[in-house]
Amino acid sequence: MEVAKGNWIGYGTIFYHEQNGKFASNIEEVIDYAALEIDQQGLAAYLDYGYCVFGHTPVKHVKYLLPNESLHLENGKLRVLKSADTIVHKLGITTSEDDVFGLLEQAVNGWAAGFSEDILIPTSGGFDSRLMNVLVHDKSRIRSYTYGTSFDQNQSREAVYAELLAQRLGTHWNRVDLGTFNNYIDQWYPLFGPTVGASGTYHMEFYEKIAAMENQRKLQLLSGIIGDAWAGAVNVPVINDVSDYLKLGYTHGMRADASLATGVNYHDLVESIYTDQREALALPSYRIITAMRTKMMLLQYLIKVPAAYGFAGYSPFIEEEIALAMLNLPAERKLNRQWQRDFFEKNHVLFEAEKHTYTYQNTLNYYALLHTPLPPLNVEVLKEVINPKYLHWINSRIATIGKKERIFQQLMHMPKVKEVLKMLGFKNGLLQAYFAYITIKPIEMMLTKRNAS
Repeated sequence: MEVAKGNWIGYGTIFYHEQNGKFASNIEEVIDYAALEIDQQGLAAYLDYGYCVFGHTPVKHVKYLLPNESLHLENGKLRVLKSADTIVHKLGITTSEDDVFGLLEQAVNGWAAGFSEDILIPTSGGFDSRLMNVLVHDKSRIRSYTYGTSFDQNQSREAVYAELLAQRLGTHWNRVDLGTFNNYIDQWYPLFGPTVGASGTYHMEFYEKIAAMENQRKLQLLSGIIGDAWAGAVNVPVINDVSDYLKLGYTHGMRADASLATGVNYHDLVESIYTDQREALALPSYRIITAMRTKMMLLQYLIKVPAAYGFAGYSPFIEEEIALAMLNLPAERKLNRQWQRDFFEKNHVLFEAEKHTYTYQNTLNYYALLHTPLPPLNVEVLKEVINPKYLHWINSRIATIGKKERIFQQLMHMPKVKEVLKMLGFKNGLLQAYFAYITIKPIEMMLTKRNAS
């Protein structure tokens, strides 16, 4: 009897325990802490990516369903069955822009017609949330909120473009200033357990503040999650071997370094997956789908976190029909997302073609680390699975931010200067340590909970 099935893109992950027969969407309901053992390869992969990948977790016997996998209960035992990936046969069927916009408009407004509450749209300076704002028919229902990413958050491109969008569309908009999200790390683990590093705590601060600003009233969230991947903003290089495949889903440095942390090689976790997909990976669109499937373990926090604060979420871009329709648009129209640029210009919201003053600066993580010091990682607890030398390096780097470090960080957060410094070989060791910290912290919390069981 089939009891669960992997979503086509990996959204709404289902975890299962090979031995105790439990399965759930929250790994915390599956783990047996009293008998918890570490999966060394699963842990190493988690550390390198910053989230669980390839169907494995840091916990032995606890895995999750990949797309095209289904979970069956037979004679009291769980069994995983794999099916052929039919998505490859749906690629390359040319679609039209009118059809895509029609599908999106119908999906968004069909969803909005199903409830009476107002619509919360986390609105950045990007195309995906901008499109969501434009497509909603009843603009009076929109409550859009934005956080800036720069030291002066009012001057962030995200805030500048979002405010302009609200002015053009006549919608309600507010900016939310962030900076204390390191205080939410303890609240992260109950939601995600040891599956995703605490890299999205800024959204916890964001939505908690929105809830307060809205006097705790219920809103429905409309998200633009992964719209950029289908629209033409993502290009995945050709994958020739397993080592290339392992590059899928890396998170812009927001991870730890498994080679320094454990030294465990996890490459054989992906060999069978790569072998099954090798031919299909020749297709650029299939590589994009595969990258999103790999990264969905992380990305779905963009909907799961607001749900925890009372804002149940939806994104049309996780629907297979819409994703494929966007992927199958003519390549020349997807280049530089021209099909969307023309649509925005028609609707008078192509801000990129106008002159506005803003900054691309992204200082959120540094600002939070500067103003909300973190307690050191517990070496005594973690040394069982993580090299103590690596842990001591992380703790020492985040403990003290002296004058020289502050000057260096100022330079590293100036967009043009930053690129020059990178070309000269400079690395931001402070943020590397910070990202390693928030990746390893859930492992510490898992081991602490096991030790107390």
